[in-house]
Amino acid sequence: ALDPATATSITVSRDLRPPLTLTRQGDDWYIFTGEREAPAAGFQVNALLRLLTTTAAQHYAVDTLDVAGLGLEPPQATVTIDDIEFRFGATEALENRRYVRHGDTVYLVDDQYQHLVNADWASFVRRGLLDAGDRITRLELPGMTLEHTADGGWQVEPVQENAAADALQTLIDNWQRAQALYVRRYAGTDSSESVTIHTQEAEQPVVLRIISHTPDLVIARPDWGIQDHLTTGLEESLFTLPAPPQDAPPDTAPGD
Repeated sequence: ALDPATATSITVSRDLRPPLTLTRQGDDWYIFTGEREAPAAGFQVNALLRLLTTTAAQHYAVDTLDVAGLGLEPPQATVTIDDIEFRFGATEALENRRYVRHGDTVYLVDDQYQHLVNADWASFVRRGLLDAGDRITRLELPGMTLEHTADGGWQVEPVQENAAADALQTLIDNWQRAQALYVRRYAGTDSSESVTIHTQEAEQPVVLRIISHTPDLVIARPDWGIQDHLTTGLEESLFTLPAPPQDAPPDTAPGD
């Protein structure tokens, strides 16, 4: 009876890990890290909310089954969305579907949830380095700083040979759109390199630590207790200005 769009809280309880706690604040979801709340990835939250609308392959009355034999008593994990509870059991051998109990009914559903109910909280943190609505006003990189000017453009210090207006804007856009492949807890690794991002929306800048350049680009956000793992291919696009386009060679007449 609960519409996923009106849900306000999700709790995932499991034996081997601390519980996951997600709450809706306005239009956004947040994951509790144990010390603070961090913005949650919408696609992860929506995957859990699909429990409210998924279609089961089969369903059975609880009193006709051996619930302990199906791993439902005690459950392997429990997902509670507002006040609606789903208990996760074992998988059946034939189609590898999972037994999920809700109320007095056991459902057999495609197993799209196990990786979610077993995940660490860091896996639920939003993958973007910045919020989609954040607008960078100053970007301090190792070796150069870009700052938004009153006329709507960008200036860079120290002066760069290839600092055309579109190149500066491209570098800013790359940071605005950068996404991690996956997120892990911050390992506390020291780093001498940092990136400081000032945005129009926040009073305090975002300070990031560059943990590794290779084989993966790893950028930590200590205030959220996470580190973002990005592809190495993003290294150049985030830390160097795009090269200016090459001039086309002049046309050569036949016989020249």
